[in-house]
Amino acid sequence: MGDNVDQQGAENKSPTDDQADETKEIFAKKISDTITSGFVTLSLAIGRRTGLFDELARQQEPRTAHEIAAAAGLKERYVREWLGSMVTSRIVQVDTTSDIPRYFVPPHRAAVLAPSGAEILRMAFSERAVHMAKVMDDMVECFKEDGPPGLPSSAHPDFQGWLQKVKGPMLDSTFIDNFLPTIPGLIEKLESGITVCDLGCASGYLLFLMARRFPNSTYYGIDLSAEAVSMAKKEAAAKGITNVICDVGDATKLPEDWSEKFDYVITLSTIHDVNAPERCLREIRRVLKPGGQFSMWERDAHTQHHLNIGNPTASMIYVISMMSCVPMSLHGDGAGLGAMWGHEQALPMLERAGFSDVKKLGIPGNQGVAHYLCSKSRE
Repeated sequence: MGDNVDQQGAENKSPTDDQADETKEIFAKKISDTITSGFVTLSLAIGRRTGLFDELARQQEPRTAHEIAAAAGLKERYVREWLGSMVTSRIVQVDTTSDIPRYFVPPHRAAVLAPSGAEILRMAFSERAVHMAKVMDDMVECFKEDGPPGLPSSAHPDFQGWLQKVKGPMLDSTFIDNFLPTIPGLIEKLESGITVCDLGCASGYLLFLMARRFPNSTYYGIDLSAEAVSMAKKEAAAKGITNVICDVGDATKLPEDWSEKFDYVITLSTIHDVNAPERCLREIRRVLKPGGQFSMWERDAHTQHHLNIGNPTASMIYVISMMSCVPMSLHGDGAGLGAMWGHEQALPMLERAGFSDVKKLGIPGNQGVAHYLCSKSRE
């Protein structure tokens, strides 16, 4: 993905797209289409949450709105209006050869609308848009010069539940089989038994995934969210998992007795959210054993906006960052890096923090995410 973004950025001759033939009417249509897509996203979220897309994917032949609603356990009148938005958006197709319209989705569309594995992220982001809308009024206040600096994570009450639902399928499908083998020697170490830390562990999904596959190792996780850590502790207790320890903590102020404790540390889109990212990286280096490895997952992006033109998810990630990442960081008087801080900032920051052998890699099966792999020198 990194090479693609670089090429796409180079092909854009100017930040304004250099559209000399653009007229007012052409641009107005672009804006209208963009606004329309935003409204349709709400229907996508409803279709996902109510199970309508799952129901359409299961059906063997076109069915009426009444039949679809009955099979899904929903009210026909609402389903009929929802189908209207889906048909006119050219997402659901309609068979009009009989007196009563019958609706269906072809198999290739069903695979996108009711996906499994890592592809679930695509549809899950429709619900993320709904979450963002809930803080719109608060965000407008943050924009004002005399407004609050940012918003706490608690301003997004649905976030932890959403994160838990989407993080699992993504990691299940790629982490063990695709990602870990890209780190030389790590699988062998995990099998023999090492100490691992996930900073910003949320509900601990990654830690439990690794603990099941590599039970000889010990896993630690910290997160600022008491809600997320509580979910992790309940999971460990319910399943009798004793080699995963999660607690509430600040990644920029790790325990003193953690110095040179870990063989491997990982962060999943965490560093750009912390209030002091460079201090956090120095702390990570401190708690690594000499020769230990650190994996930092962040968006595969450039720091300069115009270089991200052509990146297919850039616009969406900038909005999420504006509504969530930046305000959460600034609420804690932080740096407010944002999710799209880019490798032009990330690589020098890792080097300033004292890491050696810093590399920017791709992540198999996770387009749009960069893996910064580095180590702590044995010297």
